[in-house]
Amino acid sequence: MPLPFPRPDHNSFTTKLQAYKALYSFNRSIEIALARLEHMERIGLLGHEHFYESKTRIEHSRAETNEVLMDRLQQIEIQDSARLDLILMDLEQQTKDPDDVFFSARDRRREIKKQIQGLEDALKRSASRLIAKK
Repeated sequence: MPLPFPRPDHNSFTTKLQAYKALYSFNRSIEIALARLEHMERIGLLGHEHFYESKTRIEHSRAETNEVLMDRLQQIEIQDSARLDLILMDLEQQTKDPDDVFFSARDRRREIKKQIQGLEDALKRSASRLIAKK
């Protein structure tokens, strides 16, 4: 007998959580390394030029790595969103009132009437401008 609601994809959640933790940990580690580098410059172990170049290279590497990681995280989020969209659509279909189609049709007819009225009004304004120019 199938469960009334699908179970969450545990592997997807675990992978996503681990990925976000890894991203945080990576960036936190870079911040610590940059702080240590700055400290070494302040106490005179590194010259300013070497400090600035090293800091720039580290931040550039971080930016490139974050870009790759964020692209992967975006792929994971898109896949989860698509999977969950299907589940939600299925749930909505199961709980949908059969009469909803009539209400939707009625609402759509009203929208179309408003659009037609707007187009007719615009046409009348255009026609009156043309007549006024003559």
